[in-house]
Amino acid sequence: MRWYPWSDGELIVVADLALSPADGSPLVEHATFRLPAEHRGRDIVDDVVATGDGEVVYAAKDVVVRLDDDGAVMWSHDLGAGGPRRGLSRSGLALSSDDTVTWVYVADAMADRGDDDRLLVLDSRTGLLLGSAALESVGHGAELLTHEDGSLLVGVAQGQDGGILYVARFDDGVLSVRELIGMLDGDRVPCAFSSDGTRLLTCEYALPDDVAVHSWPDGSVLASSAAEDLVPDELPGEEPLLEYGARFLDDDHVFVVVKGEDAGSDDDFAECAVPVVIDLVSGAARAVGTPAPPLLDLGPVALGDGTWIAVGPGAAEGVESLVRRRFRLAPA
Repeated sequence: MRWYPWSDGELIVVADLALSPADGSPLVEHATFRLPAEHRGRDIVDDVVATGDGEVVYAAKDVVVRLDDDGAVMWSHDLGAGGPRRGLSRSGLALSSDDTVTWVYVADAMADRGDDDRLLVLDSRTGLLLGSAALESVGHGAELLTHEDGSLLVGVAQGQDGGILYVARFDDGVLSVRELIGMLDGDRVPCAFSSDGTRLLTCEYALPDDVAVHSWPDGSVLASSAAEDLVPDELPGEEPLLEYGARFLDDDHVFVVVKGEDAGSDDDFAECAVPVVIDLVSGAARAVGTPAPPLLDLGPVALGDGTWIAVGPGAAEGVESLVRRRFRLAPA
């Protein structure tokens, strides 16, 4: 991964990781694009991904848009207008490893566009619709993970109705989708594949109080950690949970965010979170940050190369506060 994109609701920023040292310094920007007026707002841009050449594709409510490196619109794909009974609905994006295909999860049911959700395959260069499949889900959003074999794992989140896991493929112009059942099913939220594609990281759907490493594709559990066993002494509160964005920090370490209620807060309920690294060889875990209010729309996010994106001291001022850090082994 060279590019790291994000949005603050006003801008889309693409950082160049090749130029961003992992020493706690601010990320070095490659490009900054101001969103069109109709797409500005904290809750309007649903997802954004960067292509291999540093351009971006983003989803905003009822449309998917690709911008070139000057910020000009290359194409726009209309998802259809949401209806008057629209609820919480977020589209999800993923790019194939060669950037030729853009996968789009569309939360049609919650957007009041229809009875079922959809999975779309778009031509990344033109925005042309190459394939579409109805999903038997009513999701608020979905996690999309591409695998090195060309398949896509889709974890649809249906709120209190639970989750559904699908595996999709687009081969020779044909889109196929099947639901996963058995050891890996909708009770688990897919978080990340390992770099070699042989392992999958998941967490519990209903209450994310554990993280597990599975072999892929059979789903057998290789290792697991409970949230209560990961809580550092610095984190206040009881009954800790994990954020859903667990990732492989590298091949031997898992990066999670543990959160708990801050009992010392004046608010009725205030969360405090801290990033924690789990050693998959020894099972040991240690905090790599200090407790702070969780800001998962910005970070922390592990990149898979031993580094992660974190929110710097100036978070209140905006996206310029994102920094990159590197994991260091504790002294023996």
